[in-house]
Parts: sequence; C-alpha cells; structure tokens
Amino acid sequence: MMISYMVDGQGYLINNRAILSADVEDFEFTPRPEFEGPFIVYNEEDEFATIRKFFDHIQELKPHVIVTYNGDFFDWPFVDDRAKIHGLSMKREIGFERETHGGDDTFLCRQCLHMDAYKWVKRDSYLPVGSQGLKAAAKAKLRFDPVELDPELMCKMACEQPQVLATYSVSDALATYYLYQKYVHPFIFALCMIIPMEPDEVLRKGSGTLCEALLMDYAYKANVIYPNKQQTNMDKTFEGHLLESETYVGGRVEAIECGVFRADFPEKFRLDPDAYQALLDAVDETMKFSLEKEEGVPIDQVEDYDEVCSQIKEKLESLRDTPNRIENPLIYHLDVGAMYPNIILTNRLQPPAIINENTCVTCDWNTPDADCRRRMDWMWR
Repeated sequence: MMISYMVDGQGYLINNRAILSADVEDFEFTPRPEFEGPFIVYNEEDEFATIRKFFDHIQELKPHVIVTYNGDFFDWPFVDDRAKIHGLSMKREIGFERETHGGDDTFLCRQCLHMDAYKWVKRDSYLPVGSQGLKAAAKAKLRFDPVELDPELMCKMACEQPQVLATYSVSDALATYYLYQKYVHPFIFALCMIIPMEPDEVLRKGSGTLCEALLMDYAYKANVIYPNKQQTNMDKTFEGHLLESETYVGGRVEAIECGVFRADFPEKFRLDPDAYQALLDAVDETMKFSLEKEEGVPIDQVEDYDEVCSQIKEKLESLRDTPNRIENPLIYHLDVGAMYPNIILTNRLQPPAIINENTCVTCDWNTPDADCRRRMDWMWR
C-alpha cells in the first residue's frame, strides 16, 4: 500500500494508487523542531510499480546502511514475498537475502549494512518488555508521540482519507530514522571500534558474546592465555532422558569491588594465606585433572611435570607468605554486578510480584509436595 523511508534527513513516500483513492502531494511531517521530516511523494499505479520504484531508488542512492524496525521479522520478509509474486528477486535487485542463524532469520547484504533498530531496543535500551515497540520506544527515547492508527481502519482510510494514512506511514519512518541517528548508530559503531566484529553482528549478538569477543581480543593483544570455548556435549542424559540444555546449579556472581582497574596503577592487595595454602595442597591434583581430563594428555608423557609444579608452588608460597602487597594488577575483573538488576527491571520481576502464602492457600494445586514454590529470600543491599 505504502513504502516510506528517509535518506539523510529527506523523506520519501511511495504510494500504490491501485488502493489509494487519490494522489498524495509532497508534505512535511515535523513533530518537533529537531525532528524535521520533509517528504517527497511518488504515486505509482499498482503494487508492481510501487516495489519497482523502491528497488530502483535503492539502486540509485546506493546506501551504505539501511535501517528498519523489526525488519528482520516483518519489513524485509513482506517486501520479499510481494516482490516474488510479481516476478522480482530482491536479492538480484538490491542484494538483500534471507539468512538463518540459530533458528533466527536475518536479511543481510554484502554491500550494505542492515541495522534493525529493534535489536538495539530489545538488548540495550533497558525498556520493559511491553514497551519495546516502535511507538513506545519513540515516546520514551525521542519524547514525541508517533501517529496511532487502528490496523482495521487502514483500508478504509486509503479510500476515504489517504492523506491521514500517509501521515501515519511517514511517522514510523521518521521515528525509526531519528531513533537510529540519536542512539543506535553512535552506540553500535563505537562498540565496533573495540570489538572485532561487523556492525551487523555487534547489533545482533548477545551481551555475553560481545564481552567474550572483547576479552579474547585484549587477551590476544596482551599475550595472555585464554581458555578454549567449551563445546556443549549434545548426548548428555539424565535418568535415561536426553537433555536439550543444562544449566549451572548454585552458581553466583560476586563483585568484590566495582570499578575500572588499570594495569599501570598500583593497587593494594590483601590476600588470604589459608586460601593459598589450599591451592598449594591441590597443585598436583589440579595439574593431573587439567592434563588428563581436560587436555587428554597422560602424566607419563609430560617431560617437565615436576619442574612446572615446583615453579607454581614457589609462586604460591611467595603469595602466601606475603599477603599484604602493593602491585600493578595483572588480572582484570569485568564487573557484571548490574546484569541481574537489569534483567529484573526489564522483565518487571520486583519482589512485590512474588506469590505469598495467601495466594497459595486458595490454589487448587496447593499440596505439601508441590514443586511450584520457589522460596526466595529478598534483602536490601
């Protein structure tokens, strides 16, 4: 029906006149002074001409970055499917094609980046789950209300009020453009300066993967040994049943001290001698486990086993005997203390939402052996 987009502050709207009752003239949609939106309108005769005009304009502009909002899931699949109906290949025309990674479909192009702003909102905006749509994100981040329209009224509007429908279409394009310019673009490309990944990957990968890539990059530069990434054993079973996934039980993250630590600033360290004595007592056991279990190397094949163990013990003894030290730190602590509060805030998991005894009393499944109860001790920090 309509395709609206913005290029370097200039808006464009392509209309399908087979559905709209009248031509739409060029107009301006500027909800706030800092968000200017002059739009040039093309009125095409049918859907084929509308899609053809869109593809031709992309070929003419040759953009380096195309931004969508949830385009991986809706915009590109819809344009691709409609183009195929009219005998057009989106890959051949503009280079975008569907790629599937881990069950998720993405639309990527070799000569142009596809930046889906929804991915940034979902991962980095800290907006609650119910407020991650384009309208809600624009209200929260840009402080203006995009035009709202009931989807059931769109076809009626196309016949009776095409100008109102055009305003609704371009408001989404303007919100996506300025959301990207103000937040997504500087954030993603700043990360690309320190993380050795393409912008497409930096935008779509999880926070844990990005942290891992950053640590690996700096470990390589500093000539620090970094453990191999553990590969999941896919044939694990529990009581005769194949496990799809396995989680750690009893693990916790403890931030000893929050902050940024540099290797060229001396820090005071107060060590625990008993802990280092425990490490000393377990050197042989630890070495054997690492060699035989993790690396698969028998002890009798290691030529300098005793020599290496002696060197490790000497260093541990030195640390044990001198627990109070002032040294330049060689271990970097990545503080993830804010990870769990962010998960709680994003999914609105506040303590008042926890089920209490009064709720359980009225429940039909309230039995002494019920496994749905999760006793959680909440405390202030």
